[in-house]
Amino acid sequence: MSGRTQIIDAAIASILEVGFYRSSTNEIARRANVSWGALQYHFGTREALLLAIVKEVDRRFIEDLQSARIEGATPEERIYSLYRLLARHYDSPTTLVRLQILLNMQHDPDTSADVMTEIAETAAQAETPIRQLLRQAIGGKPGKTGVDALFHALRGFALSRQISSAIPIEGSRAPGPDAVKLFIRGVAAAEAWTSDKR
Repeated sequence: MSGRTQIIDAAIASILEVGFYRSSTNEIARRANVSWGALQYHFGTREALLLAIVKEVDRRFIEDLQSARIEGATPEERIYSLYRLLARHYDSPTTLVRLQILLNMQHDPDTSADVMTEIAETAAQAETPIRQLLRQAIGGKPGKTGVDALFHALRGFALSRQISSAIPIEGSRAPGPDAVKLFIRGVAAAEAWTSDKR
């Protein structure tokens, strides 16, 4: 494992364990078992380190998407296969870290516009493989509206599981497998959403 990867992994673990604000560069260097100078050598600034974390999480997701295969004979089976793929990413602790970084950087007046542009460009690279997988799952010739709706719904289910486990609120719970299957059954049965002309 390279020093750079070691630092990124230590930063992710630190944010998960002690939170965004308490994950100082000194704390991250300590966890990575490197000097503060090594951290500065690899990244220069905390902002550059945070950008590297987001880009690494996105890179791993894109790699997963590009090697993924949608399985199933019916639309319901294929959409469920896609859900499991998306859930691996959106229901993972690293996605929670990515969200914390994005929210904090977005609202920090010191975050450079160049960094936000880089984050947007990296995230956009996932769009093409996601759309290809969505079309495979839906089958036929789905319209853009249907593809977008399905992606946001499936991502929402996966994210709600992550948020529910991270911030347990009494009376609130993550959707269980039966709720996901019920939703997917309804989506698969609908035909009108697959065309923008309706």
